Amino acid sequence: MPGYKLYYFNVRGRGELSRLILHCAGVPFEDFRFEGKDWPAIKLNMPFGQVPVLEIDGNKMLAQSHTVARYLARQHGLAGQNDWEQSQADMYVDCIYDMHGTMRTPTWETDPVKQKELFDKVNEETIQPHLEKVEQHIIKNGSGHLVGQGLTWADIAYYAFFTTPIMTRLGGEVFTKAPHLKKLIELVGSNPNIKKYVETRPVTSG
Repeated sequence: MPGYKLYYFNVRGRGELSRLILHCAGVPFEDFRFEGKDWPAIKLNMPFGQVPVLEIDGNKMLAQSHTVARYLARQHGLAGQNDWEQSQADMYVDCIYDMHGTMRTPTWETDPVKQKELFDKVNEETIQPHLEKVEQHIIKNGSGHLVGQGLTWADIAYYAFFTTPIMTRLGGEVFTKAPHLKKLIELVGSNPNIKKYVETRPVTSG
């Protein structure tokens, strides 16, 4: 098995999906977390001056968050069973990427009243319409998962997004029209390896 070292800030952010995939698969790796003050020195050695970066066997480096996560999912049986399932999983993860973008403005808003207004607007105009469609996809798929008959990195990506401090601000009612997705997220969270990691990971702001 290759030796993995994952470089990322000491937050969940764009590195958390890869961490969750590795923990879910039971794969040992060095979770190299660092603070902002250490970034300038580390940045010099990153392929594109960005993180997350996955170092493999001490001599290969892979950049870009979804590229890293997709690679790990494929290497450890979480990408889908065939080309079609892998493409479907990619599609769902890209949806999560889009939703991350919609949350950027409300996340950085400092006025509490304005922030709530922005969160509510994104929830109503973007999150809820998306969840209604995903709910129907899960029902149609019939396995309780987004893709195929078992767990994929797509399921883990939805779990990662909807359990962030940002999304939990919206409360449990966010899943009122998506009970199957809520059940799926709870299922991912009950995975023994993921559960153990979540219970012991560093407490961070996001």
